[in-house]
Amino acid sequence: MVAKPAEIADRLGVPRDAYVDLRGTPTARHLRYMDLMAPARRPGADTQELPDGVIQVAGKAALYVLQAPAIAGSPPKEQLIQLIRTLACRADAAYLAVSSPASTSIYPIGFYRADELPAIDREILSDNAVGLRTLLNGNTEGSTQKRADQLWLDDLLFKLLTDAADGLRAAFPSELLSDGDVVSLIGRALFTRFLVDRNIVAGDDITALFPGIERPEELFATPAALIATFQWLDLTFNGDLLELGTKDYVDFMARLGSSVDLLCTVLSNVMSRAPGGQLSLDWNGLRFQHIPVDVLSQVYEHFAHRFMPDTARQTSIHFTPRNIAELLVDGAFGAVPAEQRHCARVLDPAVGAGVFLVLAYRRLAAEYWLHHGKRPRRLALRRILTQQLCGLDINPTSIKMAALSLYLAALELDPQPQPLSDLRFERLFDGTLRCVDQAHLGTSEDAALGSLSSSLRKLGPFDIVLANPPWTRLPGRFKKLLDQVPWDADGASPVRAKSLVPNQWPDLAFLWRAQQWCKPSGVIGLLVHARLLFSEEAAAARTHWFERTRVTGILNGVFLRKDRRIWPSNTQPFCALVSINEPPGPEDSFYFLVPRHEPALARRREFRLDPRSAIPVPVAMAASVPHVFKTLARGSALDLELISRLGAEPRISMRQYFSQERLEIAQGFIAGTQNALDATTLRGLPVLEGTDKPLFTVKTRALSPIEHRYPALALQWPRNPSIYKGPHLLFREAPKQDIAHRGALWTDGDVAFSRSFYGVHIPEGRSAIGDYLYVLSYADLLMYWVLMTSSKFGVERDIFNKDDYGNFPLVPWTSLSTSIKRNVAELAVAIRGGKSPWRDINALVAKIYGLTVHDQALVADALRYESPFPKSQSLSVAEISRDDPRIPAFASSLGALLSEAEGVDVKVMPITLSKDDGLWQFLRITSGASLVFDAEGIRDVLRRVGDPLMTSEIRLQLAEGDWLIGRLRHARYWSKSQAHLLALDVLERGMCSGLASY
Repeated sequence: MVAKPAEIADRLGVPRDAYVDLRGTPTARHLRYMDLMAPARRPGADTQELPDGVIQVAGKAALYVLQAPAIAGSPPKEQLIQLIRTLACRADAAYLAVSSPASTSIYPIGFYRADELPAIDREILSDNAVGLRTLLNGNTEGSTQKRADQLWLDDLLFKLLTDAADGLRAAFPSELLSDGDVVSLIGRALFTRFLVDRNIVAGDDITALFPGIERPEELFATPAALIATFQWLDLTFNGDLLELGTKDYVDFMARLGSSVDLLCTVLSNVMSRAPGGQLSLDWNGLRFQHIPVDVLSQVYEHFAHRFMPDTARQTSIHFTPRNIAELLVDGAFGAVPAEQRHCARVLDPAVGAGVFLVLAYRRLAAEYWLHHGKRPRRLALRRILTQQLCGLDINPTSIKMAALSLYLAALELDPQPQPLSDLRFERLFDGTLRCVDQAHLGTSEDAALGSLSSSLRKLGPFDIVLANPPWTRLPGRFKKLLDQVPWDADGASPVRAKSLVPNQWPDLAFLWRAQQWCKPSGVIGLLVHARLLFSEEAAAARTHWFERTRVTGILNGVFLRKDRRIWPSNTQPFCALVSINEPPGPEDSFYFLVPRHEPALARRREFRLDPRSAIPVPVAMAASVPHVFKTLARGSALDLELISRLGAEPRISMRQYFSQERLEIAQGFIAGTQNALDATTLRGLPVLEGTDKPLFTVKTRALSPIEHRYPALALQWPRNPSIYKGPHLLFREAPKQDIAHRGALWTDGDVAFSRSFYGVHIPEGRSAIGDYLYVLSYADLLMYWVLMTSSKFGVERDIFNKDDYGNFPLVPWTSLSTSIKRNVAELAVAIRGGKSPWRDINALVAKIYGLTVHDQALVADALRYESPFPKSQSLSVAEISRDDPRIPAFASSLGALLSEAEGVDVKVMPITLSKDDGLWQFLRITSGASLVFDAEGIRDVLRRVGDPLMTSEIRLQLAEGDWLIGRLRHARYWSKSQAHLLALDVLERGMCSGLASY
């Protein structure tokens, strides 16, 4: 007997709305899974096994489900092998769950050798209510998934494309076959393979269209077959499909000479399909009927950019991973009123290979289905393609790739893409897709700006503007033109107004142009460099954006930038933002989400979208507080409040203090031979660089003269010699996590220091002030301040800017008591003597700044878990054991805070629900009389809890004033400051008094 979807979801312990049944009647929700639904199989298609359902996280496949036969036991080995290969071709979920009433067997999905069934990753017994949550949240203890991660579709397909391109490139000189031709030829073969595997071009069609050819593998087997196939593609797709340099294919083949046979072989390999379901790790092991078009688009774009790096670099293009693109598309459509989504017009002004338009196309088809109550057929789908989608790009190759992607998408969405005679498309070029290079825009002054050209300003208006625009700085000659972009709709820019496109950053220019393309109250969704949120240079642009648009959500990708499994071609910090094109109201706010890098999830190309960590941010605060995003990215609302207190009067910035005391801070020399300047004025000075790894004090007489290290005495930036007059305090440009390598150095005389230091000359008679600054430099509070406010440290580069030191709030030396001054002097002596009085320093600084016990815990936790150093990042996501002392300490702290606030005895007790609670640690929070604890009954309820699968916390109300809270056993969730945050949330929701249900 086949279990009902609700029964399957409860058995697996997932929210019922997370399970999508693939054996029922298709709905709009099934659109991305139509290839896996048995009724959708077309005559003649393969009959490999299909899953019964899929578990989704944030609307995306996370795990497929196959019900084990009730009588026969486990599915046959061959059935599982074939199913795993099919699912691997979809490149979405990492696991297959074979479920029975007694247990669930988890298999890792990947590409394996023929006849190889991967080992079971784990067995989840029926009494384990959180086993599947533990799996999806990244528990890898004893997991076999690591091997499957190395056999991912994206990597395999990318390798096959690259090998094919390399084979052609080696065989033909660029005069005969340009790089663009190579990319187009392979793309045409890829497209044809898609048509064949999807049964759009079947055996009878091949015989009718191409006399003498009987099998799909023969479509490129000879020059004559290749010519015939290309001519048919041109006819059917209006010549839009990956154009070559010529339409005279007979002459094209003749020019290739005898080597043309190699071209036929390479393209025929792409068409190679395995007979009888045989498996391999080559072209014949791929099932294109199950490879989503957005995956093909992403991989093909990545391949093209890697194969033509010069073109990609010149036009500042890089492909967008579909999982990140889909977040932006979903966010943008979610901001459109539900009744208007099906008819939305969508623009991508930096279309690339079309991943945003492909995803928008699928979403529009689903919205059509929801609105009309029926699946869109060919006529409706073609209308969406030609009337509701628009893409621009300055790169002609990108436009060709986008056309390929959209044709593939139209065919994938079509419920009945036959007869073949009706397949012909309307032309996409100069309509749905427009190349906006200088050849197409003419001789206008700003034609070189492509989509940003003023000639395109009045395009639209569109309901949705989506894009991942270029981020790389444009040449200075474009400054005047770019500065005008934000004001094109209003006329000339205000006199002496700060540039809203500083440093010719094009992504910021796209912000303002998107406003002009988008209709009033329309939606703008952009993927831009994170400097919009953090950079001081972008402060004016940031303020202006939050004043002119109603932001609905921002995802900060700073923590994800260094893992190439998440975004292979990008190492820059990024953010995704969605705004409604209208001014915000005074009380408007939006959610700021900061996914962390978790290696266990990154191996699956995933990251956690945790609703518990989404922080509401008032728009007014985003527009007016420069460091709000940095503080919330590395901390919480508690940190935001502490930073505000630290900067309040009567404290003054170190920059102001230096000015008052007539001190100057300056960065040292920059070595280098490029444009080197004369540095002979530094002759005889001892030299100090970061590579010398000095500690605490510098004996200048022990250092080598600068001419020993730089005999030519020529430096790229020598600096004014006066800054090298000692004695100094040398603050570090790149402080380390180790406190000894974090604080300043005290020098006893003149020294030529490098850019690794910011030097402050301490005049005679100011040694007490020098001691004060010296001691502060080793305090946790200084590192904490920079961590929470710096636009660079922990964003792009793990260094301190001079302004990071200059912005630090100081309690003036003259306002300190005599005893504190004496303590400062003693600690300075201790540091210079090589001692490590770090605890005493932090205690003294806490006294000077009036830090509470909770403040001190907040500072310590931030440096332990939120610093950008590798040790801190690893510790943050480290799994702690159940007997770790942090768990009872957390419970005790939470109980004390709640009891004090409520005025009643609130008990918080760590509990165990079963012998295998997986990654979870549960706490029971009770006020008043404790009820009997029914572990078995709670486990049954937990199976139906509605909390999202990838949340870091589960909440379950047992009775009035009696709650069960489960938290992931990652170290960062069990700190004292996290207990404080949880206490505040529990109190705000009235959970202890039973006044609210959550």
